[in-house]
Amino acid sequence: MPSLKTIKQQKALKVSKNAATQMLGRILYLATRVALPPFILHYISLEEYGIWATCWIIIGYVGMGAFGVSNVYVRYVAEYNATNRHKEIGPLLGAGLSITIIFSVITLLGLWFSLSWLYAAFKIPPHLQQTAAILILGTVATMLLDMTFGAFAYVLQGLQKITQQTVVWIASYLLETLMMVVMMMQGWGVTSLLLAFVVRYLLATLIYVVLCYRAIPGLKIQLRGVRWETFQLFFRYGGMMQISGLLSVFLYSCERLVAGTLTGVSAVVLLDIGQKFPMMSTQVFSSATNSLLTALTHYHSLNQKDEIIRLYLRASRYLNLLNGCALGFMAPFAVPILNAWVGDNPAYHEAGLIFVCAAGGYHLHALTGPASTYFQGITRPGSAIWGYLVPQMFLLGTGLEGAYSLLGHTILAVVAAATGARILSSGLFLLYTNSQLGVGQWRWIRQALLPGLAPYGVGYGLAVASQGFLHQLGTGRLVLIPALAALLVVYAIVLFMVFYIVFCQTDERQTIKRLLGKLIPLGMGRSG
Repeated sequence: MPSLKTIKQQKALKVSKNAATQMLGRILYLATRVALPPFILHYISLEEYGIWATCWIIIGYVGMGAFGVSNVYVRYVAEYNATNRHKEIGPLLGAGLSITIIFSVITLLGLWFSLSWLYAAFKIPPHLQQTAAILILGTVATMLLDMTFGAFAYVLQGLQKITQQTVVWIASYLLETLMMVVMMMQGWGVTSLLLAFVVRYLLATLIYVVLCYRAIPGLKIQLRGVRWETFQLFFRYGGMMQISGLLSVFLYSCERLVAGTLTGVSAVVLLDIGQKFPMMSTQVFSSATNSLLTALTHYHSLNQKDEIIRLYLRASRYLNLLNGCALGFMAPFAVPILNAWVGDNPAYHEAGLIFVCAAGGYHLHALTGPASTYFQGITRPGSAIWGYLVPQMFLLGTGLEGAYSLLGHTILAVVAAATGARILSSGLFLLYTNSQLGVGQWRWIRQALLPGLAPYGVGYGLAVASQGFLHQLGTGRLVLIPALAALLVVYAIVLFMVFYIVFCQTDERQTIKRLLGKLIPLGMGRSG
């Protein structure tokens, strides 16, 4: 029988494996989404692609109606699994399916009767309206299918079979990408995008169902006689998650909305360019927190407070370190990176400062992920609303007044107010979470915060040292890209040395030595 220490190590390894798989999946997904548009536009008109992009806007709004459902599945399946109450998963699925099926039918009917309004709102020309109807109804129906029967994917997450679920997700969107490419080249046109989208979700859903029944052989979905208490989980816990999701979307879009009303659509473009890399970086690494909810719920259900604290500190440390490693290089080299990406356009010069502000704001915002997940795991999702989102809204409102008085009604004033609100509200929420967990503030600063801030020191030091070199190179892409790549290598080497000497814990040093011990003999064997 394995020892308690071995069991804990196995659980920690499982969480790490789940997190790594999710980050890899997110990186691959973003890569496909970046690569596809130029290829697609080679085969279809801009108007047709505009309709496809419109479908995703509609999907985004419709999807906001079911923010909380997935969280209910993940959180309570994790609890039932931890406490060996697998029979309660069937009624939970029955209640969730009943709610989402009713929502889906109402949504599709409402969308059908709203098509003429959508044609006018998005200015779709008459000769493309039939195509638009097929694409809009097809994509929304597919999304509602995933929202309903995607429940089986969330059950797998709750059972901590996240690697299985993520592998299916990766395979499905890679198949979708391949189908899009092949059918486009065969002349199927914009319809190929819808067909690939439908096949992706149908195939993934079928595989999720099979995997769920393999994991729980006696699973029975109960649609009749489900207790009202089970439905209340979706209305209470799910409702709070719904509110949290809506407020997050509002805060994300508010900055762009305010900037756009002040200085026009050019401000929205600047924000999009300046925030693109920091947002993508934090989104990739924050995807790892999806595996954290099941683990925290598991330990909470078993009343293992020490394990919760250990997992919270470890997740915060590595999430902060990963974001720090990426943004610690991006922020100091924001202007060269933007010049290499979009060129040295005078209209984009303010984007460099926006980039730096976004790096700091979104970095600390990402660090609230483990804190918010902790409150979700202990069935207190409202703490993240009142402790983080509402204060951020208040700070943004008051901060705008102060920023306007100092910087005028400019885009930089909006960015300064939003960044300040994001950083201050994140900091206060993290201090509150630490106190609720009983984690000493200095312990959290030493173990979780400082390791993620150190990369900025290395990055800015390298930026100062290489300033003259980059200035001599100019702003051409052909010289900037290899120069930035070389500086990134130097940055990585110096950062590794700093981390190993100053911040590395004993178990981390042992892991690094073990990995280097495997790599160095391998390299020597190849050279020989």
